[in-house]
Amino acid sequence: MTNINPTINDSNQAKDEQPAPLNPQGYSRIQPTAELIGLHHQTLRRWWKADKFPKPIDINGIPMFRNSDILHFIESQQSDCEGA
Repeated sequence: MTNINPTINDSNQAKDEQPAPLNPQGYSRIQPTAELIGLHHQTLRRWWKADKFPKPIDINGIPMFRNSDILHFIESQQSDCEGA
């Protein structure tokens, strides 16, 4: 039996499956975050270096995004689109 941590969003899902909703208290790696946002992972890296996207934190040498930061970013993008 494998132990699955529901607070970490990883890209080991089948491509046909819908991604699980983000747990606001969890963390996500770069690739799944880029796929969720609809960007290439290198674009995501450029955006956080240019302060256009929240910076990841380092967890055991792995850059991880706080899911709460991702959700806030998505909400702000949606509100910007609605206001335009």
